[in-house]
Amino acid sequence: MMDIKALAYGEKEYITALRRHFHAHPELGRHEVETTKRITEELEKMGIEAMTFSDITGCIGVIRGGHDGGTVALRADIDALPIQEADLTKEYASQNAGVMHACGHDCHTAMLLGAAKILSAHREEIHGTVKLLFQMAEEIGTESRHYVENGSLSDVDAIFGMHIWATLDAGKVNFEDGERMACSDRFTVKIKGKAAHGSEPDKGADAVVAAAAVVMGLQTLVSRRTDPQNTFVLTVGMMNGGTQSNIIAEEVELVGTTRTFNKKFRKGLPDMIKAAAEGIAEGYGCEAESTYFFGPAPLVNEHISLNRIARRAAAAVMGEKALVPMEKEMGAEDFAVYMETIPGVFGFLGGRNMEKGICCVHHHPAFDVDEDVFPDGAAIYAKFAIDCLKEMEKQKIL
Repeated sequence: MMDIKALAYGEKEYITALRRHFHAHPELGRHEVETTKRITEELEKMGIEAMTFSDITGCIGVIRGGHDGGTVALRADIDALPIQEADLTKEYASQNAGVMHACGHDCHTAMLLGAAKILSAHREEIHGTVKLLFQMAEEIGTESRHYVENGSLSDVDAIFGMHIWATLDAGKVNFEDGERMACSDRFTVKIKGKAAHGSEPDKGADAVVAAAAVVMGLQTLVSRRTDPQNTFVLTVGMMNGGTQSNIIAEEVELVGTTRTFNKKFRKGLPDMIKAAAEGIAEGYGCEAESTYFFGPAPLVNEHISLNRIARRAAAAVMGEKALVPMEKEMGAEDFAVYMETIPGVFGFLGGRNMEKGICCVHHHPAFDVDEDVFPDGAAIYAKFAIDCLKEMEKQKIL
């Protein structure tokens, strides 16, 4: 019987070196060509079949166990962000100007490769198949759908994801039931009025004034159109329009985002925004046209048996006291796309260490992670896969 924790700590140097390589050579979403190449090279060294794709980046490693059984997927995202790293004196600082791993995806990739090394060396003990999904473009939104649409995950019975977390201390981990991350949808509203000279506003229909009213009016969807116990955020982040300071604007475009955990409520948002915008604009003699784009769905840990397996795996590696509660996040995660079709669980691994000065939030130019947590992350990946497949064999889940 393999000691997964001991094996993972034996790979600490390997995992850390890989993380530093990926951190130094970040690539933006959909363009992770060299990152994908390095991942496949590492998988092939381990004797793991690597599936690549002609139309997308990222890859999938396939480990077939020594015994028949189900299929579990372990996911790591591989893309970086368009951010200039603050400290270029670090040994592993980004070498690509304006691009940085400021969210921890380099850590996920390295930890999953560490888990791959453990699992591939002990494949005879695996009851089923483990798929290692190295996903492109998480930061873009819903690009995870490509791996679903191309059938790469059609045989997967359960999927596991984990994110290094900047506001959770190193040595802590969270796999909680229920709502964990919100959706991230986008909408636009185009207000169409009538141009006129600023000295004769009565001759026109002011799209700027109407747009301002729409911005304020949309906030009543939060304060007056939803259950106060339903968490909902609506933000208009952009207002574009007008040509001159003394001309009544003919057209203004508003661009915003909505966040909620409530899947049913979310479905009604396009109609609510449309009705509110049109009604308000009409009151100012203008017209409004709205469009709505559904991004990643709310991420909800609904599969209690998988949540239990994840917590048990984390406790086996880090101890029961490492499991802590954590507030749900209004940020989004496109792992939710997988969970719309595949039973799954998603959790958070602490990466903050105040004593080491590692305390910056995600997407910050000075973001970093306590590298001492990497073996724990790799071990949790591997332990979850082994335990989940055994539970499937016993027909206790799914």
